[in-house]
Amino acid sequence: MELPLLQVVFLVLLIALPVVSKKVEHNLELFFLAMAVVGATLEGIWSLHLIEEALLHPVAVYQPGLGYLPIGIVQVVLAAGLVFYALRHRMAKAADVLARPGVVALLIFVLGLSSSAISAIVAAAVLAELLGFADAPHGYKARAAVYGAFAIGAGAALLPIGEPLSTIAVAKLKQGFFYLVHVLFDAVFIVVLFFALYAYFTLKRLRAAEVEVEPYEPELREVFLRAAKVFIFIFALTILGEFFKPIAEAVAELGKEVLYVFGLLSAVADNATLVAALVGPEMAVDALRAFLVSLVLSGGLTIPGNVPNIVLAGVLKIGFKEWIRLAAPVGLAVLAAMGIYVLVLVPHPVL
Repeated sequence: MELPLLQVVFLVLLIALPVVSKKVEHNLELFFLAMAVVGATLEGIWSLHLIEEALLHPVAVYQPGLGYLPIGIVQVVLAAGLVFYALRHRMAKAADVLARPGVVALLIFVLGLSSSAISAIVAAAVLAELLGFADAPHGYKARAAVYGAFAIGAGAALLPIGEPLSTIAVAKLKQGFFYLVHVLFDAVFIVVLFFALYAYFTLKRLRAAEVEVEPYEPELREVFLRAAKVFIFIFALTILGEFFKPIAEAVAELGKEVLYVFGLLSAVADNATLVAALVGPEMAVDALRAFLVSLVLSGGLTIPGNVPNIVLAGVLKIGFKEWIRLAAPVGLAVLAAMGIYVLVLVPHPVL
């Protein structure tokens, strides 16, 4: 297998530069946009169709048979921000309750499992705003956000209305509405339950420490700026997903073990595009199961890896390096453990 050099170089730069440069980290959306434009230009992949998709993905959701519906991540993030801004005084009264480890863990579990029905965007926006109002220090909220993002990203894969990954997978497979529930539910339930429990025990230890809490005071200007940043991010990730397709083509004919490792690309590329490039009716169910589990877990490792990460990091002001520092140890451990589960122990659906 020969990987395309240009894509490999860009992959390294997308991960390394935000880590070594504070200027890049603080302007992450513009950095990813610049890399997407340069990559698409060097690869010669610009087309009206790509530009149309990049413009639509932030503000619309594709549903097979219906086309693009005007309910996108930008509108949801903006609406949630405006609603919670209007309720900010009431929410402040519940600040102590929202900071309790048990409450946070329950939120992660419920939003994780329901995200496929209410969408990952809505689940992440709700969790982000509730954590914002919690009477807890930044480090406490950041950990809760990272663990919640893993749970929401996994849970949203169950139904085609949960996130673009599942929407495209069901369409490409030509299967019914609940097909991915059959294929993934046991693995998703394990992941969501683990991160809810991990959040509880981790936050319980942090809660015991006396740390100064910075009050959360949402500003109307920040609400609109956050929505604009999300638009730029999703626009850039759509183009990068197309740019990274040659890597997907290089591994398309390899086994499920290679596909599982390949899913790590989801940390910096649009996982829906990777699904569109690799998933089809001819894919064996065990390979599909392994690939999708890898994608949703790998997507939690960095801020650009998944939509919930972008939303939570934006609201709670979590930096690129901070996200990786909190997500990588537990995320890679769970990725390895679930690899054993879906590749060796339970390679086929149990429902």
